[in-house]
Amino acid sequence: MTTGMAVLLGLIQGLTEFLPVSSSGHLVLAQSLMSGFSQPGLLFDTLLHLATLFAVLLFFRERVKNLMLAFFGIFFQQYRIVYYQNKNFLWGIVIASIPTAVIGLSLENSVEHLFATPSFVGYFLIFTSVLLVLSDKMKSTGEVTLPKSFFIGIMQGIAVIPGISRSGSTVAVGLFLGIKREEMAEFTFLMSVPAIFGAALLQVRHLETLPVGQLPAYGIGMFAAFLSGLFAISFMVYFIKRANLKVFALYCLVLGITAIIWM
Repeated sequence: MTTGMAVLLGLIQGLTEFLPVSSSGHLVLAQSLMSGFSQPGLLFDTLLHLATLFAVLLFFRERVKNLMLAFFGIFFQQYRIVYYQNKNFLWGIVIASIPTAVIGLSLENSVEHLFATPSFVGYFLIFTSVLLVLSDKMKSTGEVTLPKSFFIGIMQGIAVIPGISRSGSTVAVGLFLGIKREEMAEFTFLMSVPAIFGAALLQVRHLETLPVGQLPAYGIGMFAAFLSGLFAISFMVYFIKRANLKVFALYCLVLGITAIIWM
């Protein structure tokens, strides 16, 4: 993999990780068009996801700080107020992570096969398109609760399939469950933190197969994903709040049909 490939894939990952268009699906399609591209397993893809995790932590740094203090509030009295202010998000993220981990581990081997099958990505992109269109019509005013978090976590686990947008599908399920848009916009990004971190841990086994000469390319690709990810988060939050996801639905539909026909 060349440095140019790494930068391009990093930009694609950062932009599409938080837009409801499936970052993994875009990586599959882009890699299939790159002559001579190769990587050990899904290591590079996972490192790019890790870079976008850093973007989430930076963008929502105040909320992350409060969630960390809320965790300490479980054990220490001086943080109890912060705990009660943030307990729905804190426990919601924990509960959502359980089905995500179970489903993600169950689908791991199957997903690696799908990463080599671009045409399948097209069908899942169309599925994402349908979800976005239907959810964009919802008028939601509720809050994150533990049962709702569990169902959102199930969708996040299923979204490891390339072509199903993690951000788009989890936002859609949250809106179907009645969670207000402002709250769902923040929750869907924060709940990705343990999911991405867990996926990165699973791919550590591939580090020994990484050629030393590829380290600069991998690092530059991660930096590109980080910068583009920061931009995409602010962009996505704006569109979720304004119920304007139809443009992304149309994009997924066109790209999905294109992938089925020509790839």
